[in-house]
Amino acid sequence: MQSYRSDPIIPTVQPVQPTPAGAKPQAQAIDLESSRVLRFHAMAGTTLCVLEGEIELTEAPRWLAGTVWRQPRRLPAGSVVALSPGWVEVLARQAATLRLQAPAAGPWWTRWLRPAQA
Repeated sequence: MQSYRSDPIIPTVQPVQPTPAGAKPQAQAIDLESSRVLRFHAMAGTTLCVLEGEIELTEAPRWLAGTVWRQPRRLPAGSVVALSPGWVEVLARQAATLRLQAPAAGPWWTRWLRPAQA
């Protein structure tokens, strides 16, 4: 028995990078057809805004009582989410338009503090 699988549509997704200090972060608009999935690695503080349609967002797995746990959430148009770091999966329940906004970079000296705090 042959299963039906549509050809994947791979939208062009720019890597979401933090912007230099003082510069305004660039937003990226992505259109997803109904039932299409977008997977990407999000940095902490990346903002996802649902402009049109409805999506199901599944963030990076977390530990809960000794097991790996992933909770999908439905987000209607107008929803805004600050993503935690890790792999994110976005399923378009309806044709959707999304906006990804990279986190704004902090001052240059915070890069030196992180290794010192570890």
